[in-house]
Amino acid sequence: MKLRSASLILAILLLLGCAPARAGEESVLIFIEEGDLWQVENNALRVAPGDDAVFTVLMERSVMLTGTDYAGEADIVTDGRIVTLTLKDVRYPTRVKLTVSTKYCTVTYHANGGTGLTGEETVSRRYGLSTHPRPNTETGAGLFTRESHTLTGWNTRADGQGTRIGLGSRVTPVNGAVRLYAQWAAWADEADFDRTEDEEGITVTGYRGKDEKLAVPAYIGGKPVRTIAAGAFDGCASREIILPDTIRTVEDGAFRDCALTELTLFDSVSQISDDAFTDCPGLTTLRINAIEAPYGYIFRKESAYADKVEMLLAARGRKKLVFYGGCSMWYNLDAIQADRLFGDEYVIINMGLNGTVSSAVQMQIMAPYLEEGDVLFHTPELSSCQQLMLTTELTDNDSSLWCGLENNYDLFTAVDLKTVSGVFSSLCHYLGMKDRRTDYQQFFSDDYRTPYLDRYGSVPFYRSGTKKNLGDQVSLDPGLIGEGKLETLAGYYALLRSQGVRVYVSYACVNMDAVPEEQRDNVAVMDRTFRGRIDEMPGVSLISELNDYLFRNTDFYDTNYHLCSEPAKANTAKWMADLSAVLSAKEAAADEE
Repeated sequence: MKLRSASLILAILLLLGCAPARAGEESVLIFIEEGDLWQVENNALRVAPGDDAVFTVLMERSVMLTGTDYAGEADIVTDGRIVTLTLKDVRYPTRVKLTVSTKYCTVTYHANGGTGLTGEETVSRRYGLSTHPRPNTETGAGLFTRESHTLTGWNTRADGQGTRIGLGSRVTPVNGAVRLYAQWAAWADEADFDRTEDEEGITVTGYRGKDEKLAVPAYIGGKPVRTIAAGAFDGCASREIILPDTIRTVEDGAFRDCALTELTLFDSVSQISDDAFTDCPGLTTLRINAIEAPYGYIFRKESAYADKVEMLLAARGRKKLVFYGGCSMWYNLDAIQADRLFGDEYVIINMGLNGTVSSAVQMQIMAPYLEEGDVLFHTPELSSCQQLMLTTELTDNDSSLWCGLENNYDLFTAVDLKTVSGVFSSLCHYLGMKDRRTDYQQFFSDDYRTPYLDRYGSVPFYRSGTKKNLGDQVSLDPGLIGEGKLETLAGYYALLRSQGVRVYVSYACVNMDAVPEEQRDNVAVMDRTFRGRIDEMPGVSLISELNDYLFRNTDFYDTNYHLCSEPAKANTAKWMADLSAVLSAKEAAADEE
């Protein structure tokens, strides 16, 4: 479309504004913004309110359409350079922006015993890699089916002996392509199940089978299996259990005293808690398959967590300097300073996230990517029971963590369920919040399009001025870190040390104005107590003094842990000085040897 025509349409849209269609109005106007990398054949459509708007878009060579900013649901179907874009349920006059990628890969899915819904045994999809370094796989809906089987995931080998990828989780292409094979689990015999039924579907009340690997049927007698009742699998000898995507409720006590070690479920589940698995000491692994589109990219900035882990993956085989803590690390590390000092020897990665979410989960996810010669620089917030690992229970607060994990649920398979609690209730709380959907090609940004992730994993936007009512609790309570209180944290440090990782501990910033008045004289005793606890941990060093990391209210931006940019640079300079001293001493000692 020529520039004059586009300008005319834009003018019309500006006159129309964003007002909803009036009662009795026959149509609304929807328009795709023009760009240099695509052409829209049938732009500026008028559709009846509630109808779909379908556009044909011709992409330039080596360019793919990855998404839109349309507020509703959008379908993208690509055939070579031609894209059919369907914007569903259009209600208002709308101007839509397209997002494209010039870097992409191809994933070919093989039915592997199943049947393609379109009659094809293989289906290829292209994914843009401009936003995220690896693509999320298809959930399987709309691709393949197989009678009396559950699609449990993908694998790089047909026999399942290659790399296992959960539905919707991320995969590593080789030279821009990868072939994945559907993995199927045959349903157990219907005759092995006791059940009741109502208008909602089937409730399983008992199981008499002896399957080592048990796939609960999605349908029994043609009706969907919705509920697993309390006691249904008492004493079950199955070591691996697969719940179908039809399941909505798993009652407490459903799998009491089972030999279960591995559980697979779908994120369509609504109600399940740890109490469903009472006296199942062998249960260590949870595999979550995605059937619903992600929510996190429009919910919380912590949805960036999966991309932070991608930085660790990309740096495998290279020496890494990993900075870890709560948001006081995420926001306050000036990674450019760190790169200037240590970038010739180490890859700089900021794994800081949020001090109120499970550090035990994050540590277990990080651990497989940390190698001999790497350095972990940890700044646990002294008010955070999660960062200090005084608790390993997941709660409703961990919705901030789940919104990152849902972008690669496979990350959670690294977590030993015996080391954390509250996993199932916390997951269901998050899933119950998903009242909106986005897609895997997006990333989180706030109302001002603010970025929360740079190439190091740090928050890059400039912050100045202190907002009213700074949030988050601050305390200097020596009782939190008293004798025997940090044993769990010590255990994770020991795990990393066993892998050849050097562990150094420093301090997160403390807003002295937010510390309770009766605790403001505790700086010296807090430093002495924390130092004593760290000194008890073999091979771990506390390399800083708390007095160097005390700040005032005017140094903070919007919470008591997010420094304004200039104080953050000063904070980083102190971290770098402390770290330079110990790394230089380490190098000198190595030279003498």
